[in-house]
Amino acid sequence: MFDWSALLQHYGYLAVFVGAFFEGETVLLLGAYAVQQHLFSFWTLIAVAMVGGFLGDQMYYYLGKKYGYSFIKNRPKLNQKFQRASQLILRYPTLTILLMRFLWGLRTIIPMSFGIVHYPAVRYFLMNLIASFIWAFVVVSVGLQISHWLHVFWHLLLPHQHKIVITVAVIICIVFTRMMYGRIIKLQK
Repeated sequence: MFDWSALLQHYGYLAVFVGAFFEGETVLLLGAYAVQQHLFSFWTLIAVAMVGGFLGDQMYYYLGKKYGYSFIKNRPKLNQKFQRASQLILRYPTLTILLMRFLWGLRTIIPMSFGIVHYPAVRYFLMNLIASFIWAFVVVSVGLQISHWLHVFWHLLLPHQHKIVITVAVIICIVFTRMMYGRIIKLQK
């Protein structure tokens, strides 16, 4: 697993681009925190994430178009996800493109499925461009709100830090003692 915060700290927008290309939300939420700390620009972050997410989905689309169903049929989990994605594509193609980044578990297979079913490339390109912007804007905006409220919460807790540490330590001791007592009783039986 990647340490996105370290990558973000050292590589900045390049890390956002790579993260959006492959995964997305984690690096965008960290990017939103960087915006909240005035390290990144809001619109630049959205633009970089949009391009990264867009190019990643385009790659999956063309992989599906080039290799087709033969790539998926020997992979049972992918095949099962392809069947679910295909139903969405056939019923609601435009909506599926717009929301595919928010459908966790189907994010990679949906663009690939559009390629496999030979969805028109130009239409996919245009809708994917719009969808990439929506996705980047929503995730960064939510990340900014989360960052803001975490800071507010942290500043409320900071004056009571010692009391909180002592309370948590006492609770841990009580739980540990209870667990040990339960084991001792169990061993005696």
